[in-house]
Amino acid sequence: MARKSQLQGLRRFLSGEHSKVFAAAVRPHDPADYERPDLDGSGPVATDFPLGKTAPGASLDVWPARAMDGCTEPLAAGAPDLRGVWEVYEGRMKGHVERIEQAGNRICITTGGLVHDMYCDGTLENGVDDIAGFEGGRIRVAATFEDGVHKLRPWAKPVVAVTRWLEGDELRWRYGPFHNKLRRLTEPPLDHPATAAAAAREPRPQGYALASSERSGE
Repeated sequence: MARKSQLQGLRRFLSGEHSKVFAAAVRPHDPADYERPDLDGSGPVATDFPLGKTAPGASLDVWPARAMDGCTEPLAAGAPDLRGVWEVYEGRMKGHVERIEQAGNRICITTGGLVHDMYCDGTLENGVDDIAGFEGGRIRVAATFEDGVHKLRPWAKPVVAVTRWLEGDELRWRYGPFHNKLRRLTEPPLDHPATAAAAAREPRPQGYALASSERSGE
């Protein structure tokens, strides 16, 4: 059944049907998701927050809380600053929106309820251990930052399957053979019907991640 589901998802992807789904899906509606706070080292560090995971029943239409809300650890040397909310405007994944959080050598990439949170140290132990997509099977991926590029290697094999990097003010994302161009969104697009409806239902997402010191009341 899992293989059949994956094949069906691949067929939809290759047909371009996914673009309509992405375009209609809810964008993040909390203005704080669009901010890029100063990473001045004055607050919690990345390891103070548990790695995020895709929750059971996750969908494109519900965005979880930020995984590192309040973290101020400076980015690791050589890591590009990919933070923000990005939308694919050209490429196979047109309409796709993702939220990127970063601190230290950690990066969390979220699309709706799909969460890929990882440390970029080249190990499977600290990489992605989650599902490939809403209909995908389990994946384990090693991540690195190399020469300003975020690289993903499934099962820590030599082949780099996914890359992200900056070109000027835009994000570039290679997903397998497909190249995508993304523009940064600076505020919730409340003229987008599904996003406006979600903001009206839930003005502020609940359950924001807390640093360990805050969770313990220290």
